[in-house]
Amino acid sequence: MLTKNERNSIKALRHRENRRAEKLMVVEGNKGVEELLNSGFETLRIYAASGFEISVIKVLAEKKEVVIIDVSSKDMQIMSSLKSAPGVLAVGKIKEVNASVVVEKMKNKDNNGIGTILILDDLSDPGNVGTLIRTANWFGLSGVICSPKTVDVWNSKTIQSSMGSVFKIPICIADPVEVLKEFKLKTVSLDSNGENLYHSDFSPEALVIGSESHGVSADLAKACNTSWAIPGSGITESLNAAIAGAIVTAELARRSSIKEI
Repeated sequence: MLTKNERNSIKALRHRENRRAEKLMVVEGNKGVEELLNSGFETLRIYAASGFEISVIKVLAEKKEVVIIDVSSKDMQIMSSLKSAPGVLAVGKIKEVNASVVVEKMKNKDNNGIGTILILDDLSDPGNVGTLIRTANWFGLSGVICSPKTVDVWNSKTIQSSMGSVFKIPICIADPVEVLKEFKLKTVSLDSNGENLYHSDFSPEALVIGSESHGVSADLAKACNTSWAIPGSGITESLNAAIAGAIVTAELARRSSIKEI
């Protein structure tokens, strides 16, 4: 049975500071909960609205001995951070990853993709961050490093936008400038004044995408080896960060596939 204190504790996890303090996250919706259960992350409890279909989740939860608690639609609405509350949500433990883990994976080419590290610099939109993490996972990047001011990857909306990819690729929260200095990574940033992406033969170990409103911060841009611009013929001021990231990672994947031939 769901207690009032338990319900309020879950509601409190919609705030970043509480997630950090408790090292807990809320995962909402069938897809996210299924991905959480299939991952190496620990699932503490699952909450399902009475009558909601969760047959797949029940099987996965039983294997991991995770308790499922029936709740009312009203309680689900209170616990959820989404406008339309899902029929199911779960509480899971957050894993903290050190930058060295991501870098080592890149250096050892411990993946089946392009291996580059994605660095997100102060991005504020959870939808963009989730989509970029999903893209990084799709193309086989080694991991994602988020600046401390980037929207929390353990935000329910970010997790949902990633389609569970947050559980499949190493994600580290760290100062990108310090990471680049410590590991001396060959790095490229996206900048409208940079070299044409398709004319450059630079092979980056890390790719930096800046915030939607301000681009890459000055200190981080200075720490990068070079910058790339995505050529276009339209009059739009700039591309959405998630779209720009997808274009560049797709190009890196194309180059990687040519090298393997």
